[in-house]
Amino acid sequence: MASDQRNLTQVIWGVLFIAMGVLLCVTTPYALRVSADSAFLNFARYFIAVLLIVAGAKKLYGFYSAKDKEPHSGG
Repeated sequence: MASDQRNLTQVIWGVLFIAMGVLLCVTTPYALRVSADSAFLNFARYFIAVLLIVAGAKKLYGFYSAKDKEPHSGG
């Protein structure tokens, strides 16, 4: 049961990372329009968004690829 709880937590974290990355990409143009023009701020926000998306995708890929490698019991 604890393993199932841990697996569910890992999937939720992966989905949340991806959602926050996408949300940051969507809100960045508005935030940059409101604030002063800064090339570094523009780069930093998109860089963090890409890192979040990649981290979430890596977490989900790792979870599902590990799930495929588990030996099947029974027969």
